[in-house]
Amino acid sequence: MSLPRTLGIAAEPQLRAILVEQFTALGRYALREDAFAARGEDWPDAAVLDESPCGREALADARRQGRKTRIVLIADAPKTPPPCVDAVIARPFRFAELVDLIDSPQPSAVGPYRFAAGELRTPSGARLKLTEKETAILARLARAQGAPVSREALLRDVWGYGPNMSTRTLETHIHRLRKKLEPSPARPRWLKTEGDGYRLANGEGDPAP
Repeated sequence: MSLPRTLGIAAEPQLRAILVEQFTALGRYALREDAFAARGEDWPDAAVLDESPCGREALADARRQGRKTRIVLIADAPKTPPPCVDAVIARPFRFAELVDLIDSPQPSAVGPYRFAAGELRTPSGARLKLTEKETAILARLARAQGAPVSREALLRDVWGYGPNMSTRTLETHIHRLRKKLEPSPARPRWLKTEGDGYRLANGEGDPAP
């Protein structure tokens, strides 16, 4: 079994406590006490950094040393990522958006749509409104890069449910997502059922159902 990705969180105490609780419940990361180790030591795979206590010199020094930590900065307003930062998320934000920025640095195609940073946009750039759970479902499917994700894995990763949980929650959310995504929700083209799970179509060349 592969080891979980390591994650560091540097933020003011109240925000850090909230994020630690949420990431612990998610269960996909091994949390590090410090976001950034001392000079010459290993950094985590990813780091969430509040803008206030941000150590720009430490970030620049790490980049010069070739460290590959993916750094997401929490800012008070939308802004272009500063040097040494990979992505910025502005307050207020949804937890699913933050997870998506950490896990899916590259935009994902969902048929004619683009999914990135917790947002689904049409070819014209208009934003489609998604709920937090809908965003989390798309983010989990996008990480699979066209491979099917089982119903059990989605219930675990999005809702934190254990195996053998009997619920129609996932199916209800998939139905609502298809109504937003698909020209014909009854014959889904982009969000497909496969086996005991779902997957996102790879593109125009992906065979229709």
